[in-house]
Amino acid sequence: MGLETDLAKLVEEQPAGPGIKCLLYKNANNPTVAVHGSILAGTSSEPSGKSGLAELTTRLLIRGTRKLGAGKIADQLESVGAAVSFRNSQDSIIFQARMTSPWTKRVLGIVADCLTRPALSPRDIEREREGLLTDIRLRDDDTTRRGMRDLQRLVYPSGHPYRKDRFGTAETVKDLERSDVKDYFEKVISKATTLIAFAGQFKKDEVVGWAARTFATRSEKKINAKKNAAANSVSKSTKREIVMPHKTQGDILIGGVACSRTDPDYEPLNLMNVILGELGFMGRLGQRVRDKEGLAYSCTSFLNSGLAGGSWTALAGVNPRNIAKALVLMKEEIERVRQELVEEQELADAKQNQLGSALMELESTEGIARTSHNLAHFGLGLDYFVKRRQLFGKITREDLMEMARKYLDSSRLSMVIVGPRLKS
Repeated sequence: MGLETDLAKLVEEQPAGPGIKCLLYKNANNPTVAVHGSILAGTSSEPSGKSGLAELTTRLLIRGTRKLGAGKIADQLESVGAAVSFRNSQDSIIFQARMTSPWTKRVLGIVADCLTRPALSPRDIEREREGLLTDIRLRDDDTTRRGMRDLQRLVYPSGHPYRKDRFGTAETVKDLERSDVKDYFEKVISKATTLIAFAGQFKKDEVVGWAARTFATRSEKKINAKKNAAANSVSKSTKREIVMPHKTQGDILIGGVACSRTDPDYEPLNLMNVILGELGFMGRLGQRVRDKEGLAYSCTSFLNSGLAGGSWTALAGVNPRNIAKALVLMKEEIERVRQELVEEQELADAKQNQLGSALMELESTEGIARTSHNLAHFGLGLDYFVKRRQLFGKITREDLMEMARKYLDSSRLSMVIVGPRLKS
């Protein structure tokens, strides 16, 4: 056992006001403080037709406040060896900070300024818009990222919040006005549910008081998980080919709708995926397609689950000449996990892999803050790791086969092939 089994005893949950919760892990022996917080206002919360707005607004948070310019913020953080960052995701805007404990007040003051009083100046908006447009061009010229974007559109049904790419498109980003940014900040970010985890050496009253003053009163609205995500998937598989003649690598992407992070299917489905695409070096897919047959540079799979649903994806980067052969082998391995029970040792290794990953994550204050935040974010409970050990003892090979048959049915999986020379 270890810290993961005692997390519920060591992390205190403390409300700081309506819609604001703090998680507190105090360690007097570590003179640092790590902060991991989120505002429930990511890409899923964008107004219709404003794709990319959450990403653009998030990038502006560190560009300066009404009191401090971007240069001044950087100088103040660097002078005390601290770091602050903001990141947009599907469900939330995530903010992180790291500092030594004597500088907690200064750094939290900067974070508060960025999150409540950003400048959002026309010049900064244009500068960040150009940066975002550059990133969109780079995304669309990358075989893997382009394939992921198109697969996302095929996998999720129309209207699903995860169907949108967080960068948006060149067309939608060009049309965003300063008024859109201000409205989104004032009407969504400034009012959304906020969760903040602190880990390290800090004063409880100081950080909880900071949270209460900074975020005032927030909405307690939650994003509802899709309980029957599998039933909402496309009724039949769809295939798309994207020709990029100037590229030398091809990508094969196969995917379908999975479950939300809170769904009971998540743990057995995740263990099945670990065996298929992660364990060892890229799991069974990597061993068969890359190592044994030498048909791919990489071949793996992953499960991406959020509050409102999830998706499963298998991905291979191949020489264009090998696309057809690699695709056949990928399909064979996917079908094999549906038709044959995994080995007992594979299941044991997958469980140990996941238990070990949790232990590694809790070795630093940043990891503890991030982990406790994520457990609360998904409503899993701080005693989740204890419950998971018990659950792992009950998950069988038959359970994994059931998950594979439920989510990896070829009639429900979509496919995207990207590369210079594509064959039907």
